[in-house]
Amino acid sequence: MSAIKESYNVLPRLSFRWVKANELLLNAVEVSLGKEYTYNSVEGEGYINLANEDLPLSEDFKGVNRDMVGMVEDHHNAGLYVHVKENEEKSLHISHVLGKENDTLIEKNVIVLEKGAKMNLIMDYSSDDAVTFSNILNKISVAEGAELNIIKVQRLNSFSRHLESRYSTVQESGKVNYISVELGGKEAVVNYMTDLLGDEAEGHVKSVYLGFGERVIDLSHHMNHFGKKTNSDMIFKGALKDKSKKAFRGTLDFKKGSTHSEGNEEEFTILLSPKVKSYAIPLLLCREDDVIGNHAASNGQIDAEKLFYIMSRGMSEAEAKKIIIESHIRPIIDLIPVESIQEIILEAVEKELTGE
Repeated sequence: MSAIKESYNVLPRLSFRWVKANELLLNAVEVSLGKEYTYNSVEGEGYINLANEDLPLSEDFKGVNRDMVGMVEDHHNAGLYVHVKENEEKSLHISHVLGKENDTLIEKNVIVLEKGAKMNLIMDYSSDDAVTFSNILNKISVAEGAELNIIKVQRLNSFSRHLESRYSTVQESGKVNYISVELGGKEAVVNYMTDLLGDEAEGHVKSVYLGFGERVIDLSHHMNHFGKKTNSDMIFKGALKDKSKKAFRGTLDFKKGSTHSEGNEEEFTILLSPKVKSYAIPLLLCREDDVIGNHAASNGQIDAEKLFYIMSRGMSEAEAKKIIIESHIRPIIDLIPVESIQEIILEAVEKELTGE
């Protein structure tokens, strides 16, 4: 591993350098470009293998960083073109299993929903015990009145680096609903930007994360309100243990012309060790009158009285903590409409919490 540091998730408006919140610095890793990749499974309708299909990116979109976005653009070894025609409804389940013979995933997906279309998309990333690298770029276009629901579950091993950059445009009365579950990876770095271009467009992001060992979780989400009466919310809930580190960078950006729009961002972290590090950097940018922007962030330990109450019902301390943490993240997991995916997530959570 090289000693050269690479910058990820640089804030759109820099703060004081001594705060050490402007970016994430990671050691560079060597990536073997040109390696083949095999999907575990792809089930559903409305897709073909990606060929020359593409969508433009905003000049402001950097993803996790421009080099990683460029890597996917030029060297992707996996990718789908998902196209749902006007007023159609489709479902798709993409399953990735990385391992020793399938250790490098450079994935580009182009997702297009026409007027009034609806797509339910599940993207599941898991691995064996091999060191793996995954770098994903999702380009998304949601037309007038269309609705895209993406559920992403990332449960890689603790030796792997996982990067995801996602750029979305949403037209009038369109809606994107994103549920992101980040349970694995030695480093898990995510960067979403959503442009709410049309009037009454909506963007909703809900995320669950768990940090254990020396895991690094870095989450950056940027909501650009362009249209009138647009609405967005970002809700993040998680827990950190051992020497793990998490950063949340959430930006609500009300552009000129976005009058009567509303955006909310909330981030809540349970701290299970005095050695963890948790940063929350909410930004609120505004160039328009008559808008509502709210943000809240909190870090705290498990309430001692609540823990004592549960243990008084005959449970061990570990069992009681597991119940409290599950109840903390369960409201987001319950939003997933597929029971089998809920079970996969809860099993992964239990494995991380119990170490079994």
